[in-house]
Amino acid sequence: MANLTNFPSTDDLNRRLAQQVVSELQKGIDTKGKASLVVSGGKTPLGLFKLLSQQPLAWEKVTITLADERWVDRSDDSSNEKLVRENLLQEHAATAHFVSLKNESLTPFEGASGIEKSLKEIAMPFDVVILGMGDDGHTASLFPGAENLFPALDMKSKHLCMGMTPLTAPLDRLTLTLPALLNSRHIFLHLVGENKRVVYHQAQEGDNVNEMPVRAVIHQTQTPVDVFWSA
Repeated sequence: MANLTNFPSTDDLNRRLAQQVVSELQKGIDTKGKASLVVSGGKTPLGLFKLLSQQPLAWEKVTITLADERWVDRSDDSSNEKLVRENLLQEHAATAHFVSLKNESLTPFEGASGIEKSLKEIAMPFDVVILGMGDDGHTASLFPGAENLFPALDMKSKHLCMGMTPLTAPLDRLTLTLPALLNSRHIFLHLVGENKRVVYHQAQEGDNVNEMPVRAVIHQTQTPVDVFWSA
């Protein structure tokens, strides 16, 4: 089950989360000689990315990838990869290795097998996964009611990623599957804003994952989940 921590400000949250992430990555480096970090896009993690980029870690030993990606060109402003390259892969963190969730295939459904081969090169379990949550209860690109949602949530699936066409957002996506996300040592759910706390409590109170897919993450017992929230 998930553990919720409230922070008095976004700055406080970002500082604590950056400390936690760096600590977990350092543990991975110390024990395996390398570490892996999965991040999410959007505006919420921008302050966190800046703080992480300034941390004096052996970033050349860290592999970073995304929880999901919009199927757009890497130069498009909607690209999560562009956001990560411009805000996280800077300063000290510029030496980290990045695994893209986008290739030259026309659709994420066609491109998923190629991306999966790249993801298999990352040592698993992931050391840290940082997820966000939408107002509709989606996380990564696991969207309510989407046709491919239940295959992506299937814990017996051997797939690391799948294409997804959201009903509640534009653009086709590629998302890590639930078994891939849970194949991690620690998950952080990063939430900012009063509405996100309301949505989170709604997710806690129910069990219909088709209605709110984030429930599949916060109700599971396989991987520790820390929820960090600030207004």
